[in-house]
Amino acid sequence: MADIGEICRRKGVKLLVDAAQTAGTIPIDVENMSIDMLAFPGHKGLLGPQGTGGLYVHPSIELEPLMHGGTGSQSESVDQPNVRPDQLESGTQNTVGIAGLNAGIKFIQNVGIENIHNKEWMLVQRAMEGLMNIEGVSVFGPLPGEMRTGIVSFNLKGIDSSELAHVLDQHYDIAVRAGYHCTPLAHETAGTLEHGAVRVSPGFFNTEDDIEQLIDSVRDIARRL
Repeated sequence: MADIGEICRRKGVKLLVDAAQTAGTIPIDVENMSIDMLAFPGHKGLLGPQGTGGLYVHPSIELEPLMHGGTGSQSESVDQPNVRPDQLESGTQNTVGIAGLNAGIKFIQNVGIENIHNKEWMLVQRAMEGLMNIEGVSVFGPLPGEMRTGIVSFNLKGIDSSELAHVLDQHYDIAVRAGYHCTPLAHETAGTLEHGAVRVSPGFFNTEDDIEQLIDSVRDIARRL
């Protein structure tokens, strides 16, 4: 990302980064990476409630609203305030959600983002190795040992991804997600556009036993097909 940011700076291009799968699990330095804007959800790696998130905007960037009207903080004016954070925070804030997000961020700061990343990395590597040793399983994305976030997408030959996710949930008490994961172009690239894929997302609170249970469960399902 730092290399891309440097290219953008040289070319005068503003860089907006989607940190949906990285905020809270991989260190991000907006200055060293030359990131102008950073969008992130609160309910994933930052351990906050659903419906929270944020958009970092570099102080040098002035965003122009598409429409003007009431603002909430300067109700007498039809123009957006020119001071931050009012400029970017119209309307009533999700105070309860923000408090929950703050608690999640404090937990990450106390534990250490490197410790969180290292544990997720270990769990993901074990999941990939175990799944790749099951006949009929295809694991997508970077190979074991290569850089990736805390997500493993896979399919099992002979069963639709949605059905596999349902079986894991109902019969093995394992929560995964199936389908296209908000990214049909990625599935088109992976060749999974017809059936989607199963996605497992090990997190800091998962254990090695959880991963072994996943591997054993998929192996058991494969035997029954």
